[in-house]
Amino acid sequence: MSAVARADADENGPDRTFLLASGATAAATGLALVVAEDTEQSVDEFLSAPKKAAERRAAEGGATLNALPVIRALLADPSEGGRSARGDLRPRPGKFFDLILELADFTATCITIRQARSGTPVAATLAHSEEMLVEFVEA
Repeated sequence: MSAVARADADENGPDRTFLLASGATAAATGLALVVAEDTEQSVDEFLSAPKKAAERRAAEGGATLNALPVIRALLADPSEGGRSARGDLRPRPGKFFDLILELADFTATCITIRQARSGTPVAATLAHSEEMLVEFVEA
């Protein structure tokens, strides 16, 4: 991630950083959908466990988890227009890279859950994620 930030700084633009953030968001959201399906849960059911853990951590003075509102925003039905499903997505200075790391951590957790619950090898999930990200970038 630091290499991406340095390359963007060298070129005076945020292109690589935004692509990294977009890819991290797409990967986390896509894997949330896959793991929810694998475990025969709705996405809301699947996301409820990390949401509860994040709420407990925040109540104990830990950092707020910002990845879940971003993932939920991408999964929200635009026809519903519900702001509550989207959360507060305003950019927070200095927090952008933290968000990318949270999304990467969430993605890694989904890969681990998928392997543990459905026996899907890590390599297969990574290959599937790579295909999904290539389609995302080409779209």
